[in-house]
Amino acid sequence: MGKTLIVGIIMLFLSTACLPVLASEELPDLVIEDIFLWPSDFPNEYHFEYRLRNIGDAPIYNFQLKTTIQIRWLLLGSIPLFSIYLTTHNGLVGRLLSNETISIPFISCDALPKFGSYRFTLTVNPTETIDESNYDNNKYSEDWKVFLRDWEEI
Repeated sequence: MGKTLIVGIIMLFLSTACLPVLASEELPDLVIEDIFLWPSDFPNEYHFEYRLRNIGDAPIYNFQLKTTIQIRWLLLGSIPLFSIYLTTHNGLVGRLLSNETISIPFISCDALPKFGSYRFTLTVNPTETIDESNYDNNKYSEDWKVFLRDWEEI
């Protein structure tokens, strides 16, 4: 009885420890690389855009992209205080191949204050509706200041 039990335990261990390991499924991985100003279709008007890259191994086709956008006023140019803008941007994207980049506009400069320092924080795919290989790299922050319409990155 004792030898049978020991042999049974060893066989159980070997059967579970020696299972074949399946290769991980290839998935996209979305990251925000940058926030920048870009001229709009109207003269003397600019809007903010973010650059989105798929650093994963698989493309995404016809997907609904959600991005949460928060802009906070910075006290003394470095301490984030209250939020002046908070929204979730939804947009349909046709495709994003592996290692491909697209730029997505999210707010006009005219809709923002004309003086001060601000922190832009964007999170792409916040509800994880798009299957990705890594959700930990979906958040991006950048500080900007403005004085009478003259926006510049800090």
